[in-house]
Amino acid sequence: MRRGLAIIVLLIPLLWTTWGWREVSRNHQQALHFANITPPSDEVTGLGPFALEGLWRMSSPNSRFGGWSAMIEIGTGQFLAFSDRNMRLRFTPPGVAAPDVPKASQVGIRRAIYQRKRGRDWSVFDIESAVMAPDRSIWLGVEDDDRLIRIDADRSKGAFVEIPALKDWPVNGGPEAMTRLTDGRWMLLCETCGPRRGGLHLGLAFPDAPDRSQPQPFGIELPVGFDPVEMAPLPDGRLLILTRRLSLIPPHFESGLVLADPAKLDPKRPWQTQELARIDVRAMRENYEAMVVKDTSKGPEVWLLSDENGSALQETRLMKLRLDMARLPH
Repeated sequence: MRRGLAIIVLLIPLLWTTWGWREVSRNHQQALHFANITPPSDEVTGLGPFALEGLWRMSSPNSRFGGWSAMIEIGTGQFLAFSDRNMRLRFTPPGVAAPDVPKASQVGIRRAIYQRKRGRDWSVFDIESAVMAPDRSIWLGVEDDDRLIRIDADRSKGAFVEIPALKDWPVNGGPEAMTRLTDGRWMLLCETCGPRRGGLHLGLAFPDAPDRSQPQPFGIELPVGFDPVEMAPLPDGRLLILTRRLSLIPPHFESGLVLADPAKLDPKRPWQTQELARIDVRAMRENYEAMVVKDTSKGPEVWLLSDENGSALQETRLMKLRLDMARLPH
């Protein structure tokens, strides 16, 4: 009986995603809808130094919409998200003014990487992380690939950048999180690398852009059971890491926000982190995989975007948090 129960428990996530799979018909309409689902303040708990400023359900008739796992700010008030199905979404978030963006460009859902395979079909890249460099080139981390993708600032061409160290990372363990720190260093975090005892994960630190420097491996301690899915620097140079874990009964995703100080990174010992917040309230939780930290005069805005896995039982959600820097641990 115990063995049978264990098998059932292990199958719950699979049943959840397959029974809830959503069929779609081809539709390339450039439209995006936001429904405000912000819960009452008395239902919001566990956010620590963050305040919830908005939560929206996003939807689109476009059959390419969904699966968003990385996001960057592109400097016009808009965000650019990337999916695990090689798509990109340009959009203006609620409450943000983008007066210099023509109405026809407020929403754009297109293929991210245009590359033909031998059979003339389009290649599919499972994009998991994204960074915009100071020269406005865009770097993408791809699952199950030992290369990063660099797209030129004018978006006219791209190139693969081989990272030999990624050959040692396991299947389904690619650069799930990638960022450029305020001091110019670059970092990659692996979702499933390492023994993960006590929350240990592996990463790579580059002293400069990945095509101009060699990486240094390191270990990082995250809350037990949680995997890194995205990270971004804060105004003070420290690092905010978005984490995730799957809870089985009932099946749902929990998210965490973790603080790490790059000044304390020592490749010889695990890098210690501090959990700041946990997103596990029923009205707020989803499979958040993408994050943007935007510095403003009112303090950093933290935007989270979820991946609904193509499931009818999940939603694409956009969350806006406000971080009180004065409440961060020193």
